Amino acid sequence: MITQTLLKKATVGRALNGNRSTSMLAARAPRPWMDERRENGGAVNGVEQVRTARGNLSAGAFPNLGAITSSDFFLITGVTGFLGGTVVAELLASHSTAKLLLMVRAGSVAEGLQRVRRSLERFEVPAALLDKLGPANILCGDLANVAAFAEDTRLDAVTHVINSAGVTSFGKDPNVWSVNVDGTLAFARRLKQAKGLKRFTHISTAMICGDRPPSVVEEDVSLSINGQHLVPYTESKAEAERRLTVEMAGLPFVIVRPTIIAGHTRLGCRPSGSIFWAFRMGHALRMTTSPLNGMIDVVPVDYAARAVLHLAAARKLEHSIYHVGSGPSHSSTFAEIDAAFVKATGDSSGGELRSTSIEEALSRKASFQDIFGHCNRRFMQVAIRLYGGFAGLNATFDNSRLLQEGAPPPPKFSDYLGVCLETCKEVNIYAQAMIDFV
Repeated sequence: MITQTLLKKATVGRALNGNRSTSMLAARAPRPWMDERRENGGAVNGVEQVRTARGNLSAGAFPNLGAITSSDFFLITGVTGFLGGTVVAELLASHSTAKLLLMVRAGSVAEGLQRVRRSLERFEVPAALLDKLGPANILCGDLANVAAFAEDTRLDAVTHVINSAGVTSFGKDPNVWSVNVDGTLAFARRLKQAKGLKRFTHISTAMICGDRPPSVVEEDVSLSINGQHLVPYTESKAEAERRLTVEMAGLPFVIVRPTIIAGHTRLGCRPSGSIFWAFRMGHALRMTTSPLNGMIDVVPVDYAARAVLHLAAARKLEHSIYHVGSGPSHSSTFAEIDAAFVKATGDSSGGELRSTSIEEALSRKASFQDIFGHCNRRFMQVAIRLYGGFAGLNATFDNSRLLQEGAPPPPKFSDYLGVCLETCKEVNIYAQAMIDFV
């Protein structure tokens, strides 16, 4: 079980409002150690897995995306993060005629546009589509200081808000509350003034369930589950939900809670390898803190982004809170995940996967260099505790509400894991893990 005491030992990540996805385990932007030439080229051995997974993501699979029109004006925050960037990439790829206003932390509009373009290039958005973005699409802003951009009159014309910005540090970041709670509330209050507002979509996290969830977590009970929050971030997101629900009462407001976001069904880990390192680490150790038939709820970022757009564009929604996850029927077991690693690598020489304790995994610290390659042993101990705690939850998140709104079921993590590994197998596990701690 993860406790606050344990997590105080974790490295505190930078507060990158607008730079990071707000899902607790969503991936962050790539770092300079990533070789862009290697990531953007080369054949993918897992192509058949990709085709299988992408079958659920064919054009028209999310019917509400086709209802977006030129009269719709989307304000999207967190656009240089993994989920927020994918949302923009999916909108552009769908050749949507909707107007876009993209909030980004930058000192100037030119710098902001450059950052947005660089982020979208991770998703292989064609240059012709990127060229459609200009200064008019950029809003320089930060949830830490809403007053600095609150007078921008373009906000009054917004019809759809997708708020994907936030501080997602694993440790005690001093800005987590001021941004995720106070800043988010101030942002919502400003957008309430948009007379044509059709939907305010707030991206939260399914991990507000705490460290003692039931085996299947439902939306309506998440905030009342007993136990400690996994990290200060999840506590801040839970409080933001409570306050926003009151603040936005009577308005078209919806909370979207992604589960664990890892990889992309087509691009694998090219856009970002965050959180995938944790599964690589577990496979290298040949250990899991969950029973082998225990399940973990993981979705690819492209599915999550389309699901967010599907809910944001809906003319009417039956509920105000939705999980975006694999649910009990499409989550993978740890045995299935390990089998997918063995299939992708073609190497079964490491022995059988074992269910064990965090302490037993940590007892092997003298061999970490042999197991993981070059690494910082102290850092890897923190990473193992974090991964072991999350794996030990053995919970999935009910996604029936999303499916009832017409969304297709997601691909299983074990079905697209191969392309994730193929696109990052040359990256050291320790180096890949640093994405989530710097």
